[in-house]
Amino acid sequence: MNQGRALFLYSNATGRGKVFRDIAKIKARLSLCFEEFVSHQTSSMEEGMELARKACGKYQYLIIAGGDGTMNHIVNVLAKEENPPILGYINAGTICDIGSDFGIHGHYHRALKIIEEGYTKHFDVGIINHQYYFGYVAAIGSFADIPYITPRAYKKRIGRIAYYTVAAKEALFTFKKIPVHVEVDGRHYDLNVPFVLLLSGKKVGGFVVNTSDHRIDDGKMELFLTKPGLFNGLVHYLFFKTRTVKLRGSHFKITLDYPYPWCIDGEAGPSGSVEIEVLPRKLTMFCAKKIANNRK
Repeated sequence: MNQGRALFLYSNATGRGKVFRDIAKIKARLSLCFEEFVSHQTSSMEEGMELARKACGKYQYLIIAGGDGTMNHIVNVLAKEENPPILGYINAGTICDIGSDFGIHGHYHRALKIIEEGYTKHFDVGIINHQYYFGYVAAIGSFADIPYITPRAYKKRIGRIAYYTVAAKEALFTFKKIPVHVEVDGRHYDLNVPFVLLLSGKKVGGFVVNTSDHRIDDGKMELFLTKPGLFNGLVHYLFFKTRTVKLRGSHFKITLDYPYPWCIDGEAGPSGSVEIEVLPRKLTMFCAKKIANNRK
């Protein structure tokens, strides 16, 4: 049993609704994991964020059932607070890329087992323009808007295939080449790229992009800049990785003239040029034993 109080937040609006159908079973298992357990079904993202803010300093653990976008909203709340609780993540979204770096994938039973075992991992958080926080990805350009323009009803009906269908249409009928000036820890680069991708983790859209050794708690992230090519350079990420420039650092200045928003953890963020800083080991989450920092 994890010592302390836990708050569980969930909604019926996430993903395809599978987790919500079994919510009574999930709450029963979670109630056995903590000295004190409170659950709350949220009616809006704003309500969930406010409850997460109030949990800081009051609860030792905050368990979230949701997808990458839900986690992004919660990270934006907790990263601003002095006493954020340890996070628990039950993957209830469409793809849930962020969970893969903590050993959370597949059926929600896997996520519950990880919480029951009690191992935790610190992780870095990125901050854009000193205002917008993200946990695993920031992207702009071709494909970046797919997570938030894909209709929710479409995602509920066919899952992650909805994203891939929208991506295929964009790859076939649009072509982007964005002039970008990048400064990474004092090093300067000028390129023309179809899209910009900054990763803390290893997966985007369910695909492994970052195949090199990486850590989510070392204060650095990887910036990927692909050369223009077939399907707006998408094949370079998946198959021809030598045609992609990878820059590793802790401080990024990215200058570009592009009128659409950045995508941060699947949510629409700021537009245009940005400054991004990596905040090392900012938050903590339950994780699989093999990647843990410690046991709580």
